[in-house]
Amino acid sequence: MTLLLITFAVLLVAGLPIALAMLGSSLLVIGLEGVPLSVVAQRVVTGVQSFPLLAIPLFTLAGSLMNDSGISERLFGFTRAFIGHIRGGTAHTVVVGEVFLSGISGSSVADCSALSRVFGPEFVRSGIGKGFGAALCAVAATLGPIIPPSTLMVIYAWQANISLGDLFWAGLLPGLLMAGGMMAIVAYVAHQRQFPTEASFAWNRLKRATREASWALMMPILILGGFRAGVFTATEIAGVAAFYSLLVGLYVYKTLKWSHVPAILLQTAKETAVILLIVAAAAPFSWFIGIAQAPQMLAEALTHATDKPWVILLLMNIVLLVLGCFMETLAIMIILVPILIPVLNLFHVDLVHFGIVLLVNLTIGQVHPPVGVLLFVSSSVTKVRFGEIVREVWPFIGMLVVVLGILTYIPWVSLVLPAMFKG
Repeated sequence: MTLLLITFAVLLVAGLPIALAMLGSSLLVIGLEGVPLSVVAQRVVTGVQSFPLLAIPLFTLAGSLMNDSGISERLFGFTRAFIGHIRGGTAHTVVVGEVFLSGISGSSVADCSALSRVFGPEFVRSGIGKGFGAALCAVAATLGPIIPPSTLMVIYAWQANISLGDLFWAGLLPGLLMAGGMMAIVAYVAHQRQFPTEASFAWNRLKRATREASWALMMPILILGGFRAGVFTATEIAGVAAFYSLLVGLYVYKTLKWSHVPAILLQTAKETAVILLIVAAAAPFSWFIGIAQAPQMLAEALTHATDKPWVILLLMNIVLLVLGCFMETLAIMIILVPILIPVLNLFHVDLVHFGIVLLVNLTIGQVHPPVGVLLFVSSSVTKVRFGEIVREVWPFIGMLVVVLGILTYIPWVSLVLPAMFKG
């Protein structure tokens, strides 16, 4: 076990991708143990033979089609007409628009790119400032994995062997709580810096924006309404979202051309391959951790240290927050979830509840330096220096940590909707 972890760390430091580091360390240790290498191949293939994982390429495709079909721009136009008249209205539009966008794409990176592309030029014009606006785009995109549907939810539900539908419902209220916190920060900063107010509210403008965005607004309703009515399963939601985006882009908004589709499919294949390669490489890695009884040893150590579930959750949050500063989101999930599940079961922690806690932890890591992948995406698209974004992001990180504490110790926020809509 020690050799596995040391080899894995050395390969990461040497610059190998996370998938190759996991696979290489697994091959070394399994070879030294005398286990046939054919076992590694079997585990790699088994790792991706799961029906819920079919949703990953479909969600990725839906996000790409959505960005190319003009759905995101129309959603932002609607939210701007709805709340753009208040102080700092453009900043509030980013958050509210992302709430709708998260119910479609399921990808924080895709959402961050869309937000930064659409709003980047407007931050200076509206008096908000590019640094604050770029940081807000990165932070708002953290709603992507929390408000369903979500690719990370698919992977966690597969790992924890829980209902993906329950996890979808569990993310709604936490996502809205996060969005409310973001808007509170925006309102405070807007007051302190005296952001200008834009044009006054006009019903005609709102009606026009609603009419233009009606097909886009119907998409989250179709997804969650169809799922609640039992028309399609949680996994099929991804296919429905992709098909709907394609039809709207081609035949309603007519901003998407058939000639664009091959490039979109190729990009989807590349992004999906990266995710599934990590999942496949993690299978032998996790298998060896299991036969080495690492989860049992961790559970035993924790039971000797404390018998209080709240202390266990606190320790897990600290570990996840620290790891999130230095490791990629998917890698943390793939490595730690199989180890933590037995511990959570031992302390009777609801796995759906912990799934939301885990995802919020991981989203904080996406905007926390030095890794902070969403900060880099926003910086690249908006052409704002990374250091300027980092200076503006800290109040949002503090707010997200407070929300994490609420979600950790008030499970009701995550579990009320799954209980209400169960069956």
